[in-house]
Amino acid sequence: MESKYINNRLLFLSFVLLALTFSSCVQYRLINIQTLKPAELAIPNNFIQPLVVVGTYEGIQGVPESMAQASLDSTAAIEAGLVLAETLAESPWFDGIEVPVKQHYRDDSSHLILPYPWKRVEEIAAGTNADLVISLEYIKLTPKTSGYPFWDGAMQAYYGYLSMNVYAYWRVYDLYQQKVYSEHLYRDTLTWEETDYYRVRVGDQLPGFFSAATYCGFLAGQDYAKRIAPSWMDEQRVYFVKGPKPMKVAAEFAQNNQWLDAAAQWQVVLRNYENRSQVAAKAAFNMAVANEILGSFDVALEWLNQSESYYVLPEASWYRKIIEHRIKLLERL
Repeated sequence: MESKYINNRLLFLSFVLLALTFSSCVQYRLINIQTLKPAELAIPNNFIQPLVVVGTYEGIQGVPESMAQASLDSTAAIEAGLVLAETLAESPWFDGIEVPVKQHYRDDSSHLILPYPWKRVEEIAAGTNADLVISLEYIKLTPKTSGYPFWDGAMQAYYGYLSMNVYAYWRVYDLYQQKVYSEHLYRDTLTWEETDYYRVRVGDQLPGFFSAATYCGFLAGQDYAKRIAPSWMDEQRVYFVKGPKPMKVAAEFAQNNQWLDAAAQWQVVLRNYENRSQVAAKAAFNMAVANEILGSFDVALEWLNQSESYYVLPEASWYRKIIEHRIKLLERL
């Protein structure tokens, strides 16, 4: 509940700051920054070599429906594994680590998605030096397509759709501690719709079954990667530019991402214009922004305190909530 409340507040703040920027572009400038979003599901972060494993089922030979279903599911599974590995590579936890992807066939007949025995996990990981196995245990696509004609004025037109129900089940195996982490069932329904003056068909106006399966796998892999590893997200901050010359010089440094040079100019403002309370408060506020961007959140809070000791800016209380929220998130990383 607290996280939802803060997210809504931050969203509201972004609109407020954007409005202020357009209403008085002399006062503010926007800066884009990236912040780290913690993983939703816990996995060990002391791994050395991860391995992505894609489990698929073989179809029944001689049964066309079974073979087609197995091919469809396998297409989605392989794409999910590849996209998972690519998305993990963007996380700081996996920086500089190559994550191989390995496919194997499941041969159990249980209707339950049971964890692999540890001996089986070790066999799958053999020859890879993996100590962490990220496993797509099961994936199932259920396609459905239909359509109908209708009159568009004096002309006959056609409506058609293709939908895919997607079920994908993931687990993470820690080979060192022999523990299972982050079990997760991904569920989604994707729908493509088209209208045309020709009959709407899969593979013509609508994507083909295998193209749709590839996209389903893409979403499943991307979703799980963002659930188990910290990821970067884009945000915006504002800093003050109006004031004496050092404020304007600092603003140009900040615009070029030269935050140490900008901070030096704001320090000049604080030394020479301390008697101008609003100017000093804005310079101290900017120092808080610089320290947040440089990763010193506690120091950023100290600068906000100093800013408020000069003059209480309306923006300070909102920005304090942002910094405090980031400090709490940092504890989860």
